[in-house]
Amino acid sequence: MQSVPTICVVDDDEGVRESLDTFLRSAGMRVRSFSSAEEFIVYEGEVGCLITDLNLEGMDGFSLQMVLLQLGRRHPVIVMTAFATPAVRNRSLAQGAVAFVAKPLDPEHLLLLIDDALRKNQGNRAP
Repeated sequence: MQSVPTICVVDDDEGVRESLDTFLRSAGMRVRSFSSAEEFIVYEGEVGCLITDLNLEGMDGFSLQMVLLQLGRRHPVIVMTAFATPAVRNRSLAQGAVAFVAKPLDPEHLLLLIDDALRKNQGNRAP
């Protein structure tokens, strides 16, 4: 039996974190939430997929993506933002994000993106 992957959520908005936590748990996922990029960086637990806001207090989502790459942490990243522009989308994807979504999030679309990210991540781990 396969274990349930951990979905990590980074957003400085407590309401967004709580909403995503509740929704993802109701979909059968394990969730860890973080209020900052810095808090996530020191996390050493399992990460099946990371969902991060782009506009964070302190280190922003772009910087988080770069630090994770520098640390060799190559889990799939889904970037979300309320300030979506083509330039921001392109930059996020160029930095390795597997998906880019605008807030407010469509819950069913988010589940599809997570499922796709987890499948790609599993494929990357296969021998």
